[in-house]
Amino acid sequence: MVAALNAPLANRQHVRPTVSDADGATKQRPRLLIVGGGMAGFGLCDRLVRSGAIHEYDVTIIGDEPQPAYDRVNLSSYFSGRSAEDLLLAPRDWYQQHRIELKTGRRIERIDRDRQCVVDNEGSVYGYDQLVLATGSHAFVPPIEGCDSEGVFVYRTIADLEAIREHCASRNVRRGGVIGGGLLGLEAAKILMDLGLSVSVIEMAPGLMPRQLDADAAGLLKQKIQDLGVEIQLVRRTESIRVVDEQIQVRFANASDLNVDLLVIAAGVRPNDTLAESAGIEIGPRRGVKVDQRLQTSDPNIYAIGECASFGDHVFGLAAPCFRMADVLAQRLAGKQVTFNGADESAELKLMGVQVATLGLAIGESPGGNVVTHHDESGYRKLLTERGRIVGASCVGPWDELPQIRQAIAKQARLWPWQRKRFLQTGSPWSPGGAMPVTHWPADAVVCSCLSVSKSTIVQAIDDGAGEVDQIAQVCGASTACGSCRGLVAELAGGAVEPVVVPGARAMLAASVMALVATLAWLILPPIPLTESVQSSWRTIETVYRGNLGRQLSGFTLVGLTALGLVFSLRKRVAWFRWGSYGFWRAAHGVLGMAVLMGVAVHTGMRLGHNLNFLLGVCFLSAAALGAVAGIASSLESRAAGNLGMWIRRWRPRLSRIHLWVTWPLPILIALHVLGFYWFRD
Repeated sequence: MVAALNAPLANRQHVRPTVSDADGATKQRPRLLIVGGGMAGFGLCDRLVRSGAIHEYDVTIIGDEPQPAYDRVNLSSYFSGRSAEDLLLAPRDWYQQHRIELKTGRRIERIDRDRQCVVDNEGSVYGYDQLVLATGSHAFVPPIEGCDSEGVFVYRTIADLEAIREHCASRNVRRGGVIGGGLLGLEAAKILMDLGLSVSVIEMAPGLMPRQLDADAAGLLKQKIQDLGVEIQLVRRTESIRVVDEQIQVRFANASDLNVDLLVIAAGVRPNDTLAESAGIEIGPRRGVKVDQRLQTSDPNIYAIGECASFGDHVFGLAAPCFRMADVLAQRLAGKQVTFNGADESAELKLMGVQVATLGLAIGESPGGNVVTHHDESGYRKLLTERGRIVGASCVGPWDELPQIRQAIAKQARLWPWQRKRFLQTGSPWSPGGAMPVTHWPADAVVCSCLSVSKSTIVQAIDDGAGEVDQIAQVCGASTACGSCRGLVAELAGGAVEPVVVPGARAMLAASVMALVATLAWLILPPIPLTESVQSSWRTIETVYRGNLGRQLSGFTLVGLTALGLVFSLRKRVAWFRWGSYGFWRAAHGVLGMAVLMGVAVHTGMRLGHNLNFLLGVCFLSAAALGAVAGIASSLESRAAGNLGMWIRRWRPRLSRIHLWVTWPLPILIALHVLGFYWFRD
């Protein structure tokens, strides 16, 4: 074995691609080896190519299937007109174009961690500097007697589908059965229907898709699928499988036998982790290769992504989390310090033409949540809320507003009482057009209100080749200030909309509301009354803060706080001033403005005075009121969507500008006020 390791490794590595460093010197590129040629492995290659980091590595990807990576999510379309070539995520020449060495039909059988190499089933050896395990998963076959009988298949790969089609062509197959009523099982039922078979779906749970749907939704889905001609058998405990007179007999422990001509087992998947386990790499408690937030295994030179990885004792079985892992690892390989913190496991698909979606938290994952249900002849919709905010949703049947619902869940948008009532009545929490996505906004609508960047400017940047949010930000600056528009920019770019957390937004909202209330109170309430007797206990306090010394101390303190609040303008407008986040300084500006407003009330006794003092007081209150309204709009724009979001983003810059214009005379008026105080003081 040592000789077998040495010779092929030496042969393979006799020429290694090089890159030039900053000084023009050449150096060997690190070897990045990806084991697993499926969707996760391709996703990593694709993201390395798009980021440009592919040029920093000598990349090899090895898959055990004869084809390059293909769209396993839409595998059921194979029997409805799409060929194996149509399903490919990229043709073979794509790998050649980007200098990625592609090996198909090779199964890696051993990892030698000490020598940093792997061995395939033909004895070839591949060295690595960094190894990525993207080995995916395999079909789970329950321990049922006779499950290996002729005519029994699993549903996982193109090879499985070809075997099913060949079996049907060589025999008189008229009726098929599927063990499993989850996502895979219902997709398997569809391929059998596309082959012209009558189909029975067997599920041991009391409802279809038991991991995703509650009893009501599962019942409606069952009815819709039965209407398509599929037989559904629930609460069936399969005891054995036998071949009797060229028919497959499925025996149940609690029901009569079922006879079919072909049987597909689609009872779920299990991670392919034995390769890692045999190499001594740590495995999660529920199987899967254990990874941390860096997607690193117990070996610092080995990573794992996709369905073979176990993060937080959880194995993700959907495509979106796998691609999210690929995205994070690609960024880390490019030198960025990003981490994987879990992923959304929402499912949105059509099962035999029936739209089914589960977004955000499932109802069973939120014991304290409240469920709002709408049910009509078209289907069934549910919203899950926690503390009045939307955290999950599900539907069986058409729901055109699913993209907006997904965004509302990502932002944990509040479901107001009138929205709840509207949802119960119409199936939508918004009035017509109220959830209009940013892609439908007018071209001149402001998306980034901080820098007044319109939708047309962002779309132009995308048309010019800026496909990622960070690239768009470099071109036009959108999302580089407070960041509240990042989700909208991502939506315009066609990417995933992630929750936007703007630092200090809540503090800004609270301070702005309090400032607006205080300003209105100043205008409505009478001034703070003066004491009428020298014997009053308030006389001493009043003498202190109304005397010359007290007024000087409070006045100059207010001037200092005002000057400190203006640092916000430096953070926004001066390129070299980048200490602290934009959101922090904006919140500090609002809080300091509120403090100054309260201080001025004490300083003046809520009296506007006369002449110059009256002009100063009116100017100050106007600036405070406009600033409060602008602050409320600023803190809400990261949460608002649809027409409301568009309206806020259009008016917030205008309110800020008016606030600034009204504020400009204040320094002159304050200087004249101070000069007048000292000039006319006794």
